[in-house]
Amino acid sequence: MRKIKIQSILVAVAGLFLATSCSSSFLDTDPTDAVSSDKVSVPENAEALVNGAWYNLFDYSSTYANIGYRALQCLDDMMASDVVSRPKYGFNSSYQFNDIALSSNSRTEFAWYLIYKTIDNCNTAISIKGDSEELRQVQGQALALRAFCYLHLVQHYQFTYLKDKDAPCVPIYTEPSNNETVPKGKSTVAQVYQRIFDDLNLAQDYLKNYVRSGDNQKFKPNVAVVNGLLARAYLLTGQWKEAAKVAEAARAGYTLMTTTAEYEGFNNISNKEWIWGFPQIPSQSDASYNFYYLDATYVGAYSSFMADPHLKDTFTEGDIRLPLFQWMREGYLGYKKFHMRADDTADLVLMRAAEMYLIEAEAKVRDGVALAQAVAPLNTLRNARGVGDYEVTGKSQEDVINEILMERRRELWGEGFGITDVLRTQKAVERIALSEDEQKMEVDCWQEDGSFAKRNPLGHWFLNFPNGKPFIVNSTYYLYAIPQKEINANPNI
Repeated sequence: MRKIKIQSILVAVAGLFLATSCSSSFLDTDPTDAVSSDKVSVPENAEALVNGAWYNLFDYSSTYANIGYRALQCLDDMMASDVVSRPKYGFNSSYQFNDIALSSNSRTEFAWYLIYKTIDNCNTAISIKGDSEELRQVQGQALALRAFCYLHLVQHYQFTYLKDKDAPCVPIYTEPSNNETVPKGKSTVAQVYQRIFDDLNLAQDYLKNYVRSGDNQKFKPNVAVVNGLLARAYLLTGQWKEAAKVAEAARAGYTLMTTTAEYEGFNNISNKEWIWGFPQIPSQSDASYNFYYLDATYVGAYSSFMADPHLKDTFTEGDIRLPLFQWMREGYLGYKKFHMRADDTADLVLMRAAEMYLIEAEAKVRDGVALAQAVAPLNTLRNARGVGDYEVTGKSQEDVINEILMERRRELWGEGFGITDVLRTQKAVERIALSEDEQKMEVDCWQEDGSFAKRNPLGHWFLNFPNGKPFIVNSTYYLYAIPQKEINANPNI
């Protein structure tokens, strides 16, 4: 595997991690750490500031297992129900709820400063004075990225809005930080969501005339991305009609994959159903390193993300995703959804049309729309995946919601929605060991030399919380902890 440059953890959000200009590909590959104070807040620097925020979010790292936002997506799925940890380097501790929930853990510190550093860069770009269309569009992208960061925070540092919207959550910062910035206390869940909605609504206005110049610009938020973020936020806050409406708008113009060949890989920003993502090139590809954990068949990689065999059992014959399952190595079930490219890069997905179809369907069912009508978006997705319509005859509203949630688990596996869906729906993590009979079976397992060997199948092996108690709803083990360093430094938190 290739080596990458590991950057040290930043102990505060003051200062700028700045990409100095936009290269012919997408970002300058040599961002500076700061620019002089008299040159930061000028319109000409706005795009570089937003590029710097984006670069920080995905390339800031502390270890090989903590590289940018994609690492947080990995741990979110490893903590949930459908990923089985092949006990290798990287996220084994997340599978055992033994890192991000601990205030003294290095991953906890990494997660906190990754997001707040990105927010601070966005705040600097948003603070620039000017009224040109170009500046407004860049600031619209900064607003969307800041909203994305606060949406991450509000989902991970407190229980869901529909449980207790007045619960204390995280601090809100909207101005650039400096050495004299007074640390803020926690805002409530409702206040964080208000910040998110305010940012997205303003971003929608600023970006109304913005058009990307090509697929390599898919990292830049446009109106479709803003609508997708609004759809997520409306779903999380129980605003069903609004969620369905903006989800439909977000997916407009994007088509669904219909073949196994299209679905396998998940490494190409030009994928026709990707709304938002991060392109990678060999000279700027630190974030691609996360694929060494996700890629089930990369020879010599960690390949620590394996699938729960019980998840495979929920797929229907004819589903284009089903052929991607393969027993491998020691007996774990691989899911060949993610592949590193030949040049050791892989583009990263942040938002797809498939998710929007699922949000639209769930929101309509929860809103009381007639079930046959409400499941139309779900059936559009199912049909694209080679599966027939979901039959609602004799089904209750709860039955249909559960099927949509199950489809989310099938469709979004490995994309970072695992633990946040558990929190959003106030469910418990579900991990069931293989039965004794299943464990005695023999399966043909792919080996890294291309051969196959008979092995007994392996499934979930960590079935309770670290304290030995069973998984329950609304457990603090599902939440991120605030790092002890932040608690010590901020008397108001």
